[in-house]
Amino acid sequence: MPDPSNICGPEGYRLLYDLGRAFAECRKIDELVELVVERCREVFHAEGVSVLALDETAGELYFPWAVASDEKVAARLADLRFAADKGVAGAVLESGKAIFVADVASDPRWYSGIDEDSGLATHSILAAPLVSHRGNVGVLEVINPTFDGGGGEDTEVDESLLFLESLAGSVAVALENAGFVEALQASERSLRTRADQLQRDIARRDRFLTIAGNSRAMQSLFDEMETVAASPITVLIQGETGTGKELVARAIHNEGERADGPFLAVNCSAFPETLLESQLFGHARGSFTGADRDKAGLFEAAAGGTLFLDEVGEMPAAMQPKLLRVLQEGEILRVGDTKPRDVDVRVLAATNRDLKHEVDEGRFREDLYYRLAVFPLTTPPLRERREDIPLIVATLLERVSERHGKKTAGLADEVMQALVAAEWEGNVRELENEIERAVALTPAGETVTLARLSARVTGRDASAAGAGAGAATRAVAGGAAVSLPLREARRAFEMDYVARVLQRNNDNVTRAAEDMGISRVALQKKLKDFGLR
Repeated sequence: MPDPSNICGPEGYRLLYDLGRAFAECRKIDELVELVVERCREVFHAEGVSVLALDETAGELYFPWAVASDEKVAARLADLRFAADKGVAGAVLESGKAIFVADVASDPRWYSGIDEDSGLATHSILAAPLVSHRGNVGVLEVINPTFDGGGGEDTEVDESLLFLESLAGSVAVALENAGFVEALQASERSLRTRADQLQRDIARRDRFLTIAGNSRAMQSLFDEMETVAASPITVLIQGETGTGKELVARAIHNEGERADGPFLAVNCSAFPETLLESQLFGHARGSFTGADRDKAGLFEAAAGGTLFLDEVGEMPAAMQPKLLRVLQEGEILRVGDTKPRDVDVRVLAATNRDLKHEVDEGRFREDLYYRLAVFPLTTPPLRERREDIPLIVATLLERVSERHGKKTAGLADEVMQALVAAEWEGNVRELENEIERAVALTPAGETVTLARLSARVTGRDASAAGAGAGAATRAVAGGAAVSLPLREARRAFEMDYVARVLQRNNDNVTRAAEDMGISRVALQKKLKDFGLR
């Protein structure tokens, strides 16, 4: 155990004195907690100290404040989350009591995922709950405190736990007095990109099989993917909307040397210039209103892995030279910072535009184009690989049925014929939307018939296609929807309408939301609810 003379003697008293002064001076919450964790690490002679906060909505613990002997470990911890019932921290949170674990490897409560993701090597843990009037809101954790090796080990354990528990109580009060709720919300927003990215990653893994195919076009693409996966070369993936460009990028990452590293994606059209720069490169505290702490961008978060730049052709002109610098120099500059930071990231990019034409028209930098398009790949449209449609449909039908919790009796033969013959302007994404719609309209246990397909596929009521009234007509075509409860019929119509407006706007959520007369946030929620993202 740590020497109790350090804890209950001069070093411990000094820490409590410094903390008391910080309270009296109304120091900013970040500065206060940073002081606590740094001084606590010194007192316990530990490898690391963290304050873990509870995200009650997500049921997760995360690391808004952490210090470690290795700065890279501390930086990685800032990006991590885990279920609030896992590990020693989860046990402390549940019991509300401080715990010492001398050998984590032999403790059944131990959760090794954080060590695996951060690079930390945890041997022992001291942990105490952060108790406020709202209950247990987090955990103060000390990693690998130095062992004294002297006698009276039980006494040392008790002294250390008592000290840490007292310190945790003071921290909890300080956090609450300084606006703990606001601090948690700010920290949650700073991590939201990473959390949302992980959720989208799970969904994308579920859809990975949609890029499978036996057609000559796909076999040629697979050969090229295999070639570039074994190389660190920059790849530009070109293709129409809905052809699976991001799935191709993920496959290249998974088959390459960086497969154990993170795969992060950003849609370059989804952010205005200032937000995109902060999203990619991060920002320094005080660089703009609301920047109350340093924040790493996606280039740093993707260290050792791959960053996928989707819709790179939509990148604002002012951002293009900054991206070029990263590709040329391997370093980024956070917004508001003066010190460049080295980054080790493979960049894959995608576009549905003809970037060479954009260069000729002066809308895209030529030097950046040639940096990105070192090895161009093209994802074939669905109309050029119709023989793959039955395989894709089978995969999609299974996954959509599982998502809806509804098992159908399969597709009628004429349905498959119609799907193979259709002109899929939206490609695989449009095909998936069609399967989703058909499953929603088909009662459980029944066969999907032509009546459950949209007019765009079957040719019925073609003159009404694309309009809101036409969508409603198609939703009840052939009596399909009238056999459903009102709620399901309304959902089928709305899903069909949203999918088509989104397709008409080339999957640009902002423009689609404007067309619908709703907010971008509201549309994002609908896309998530309908499984369209």
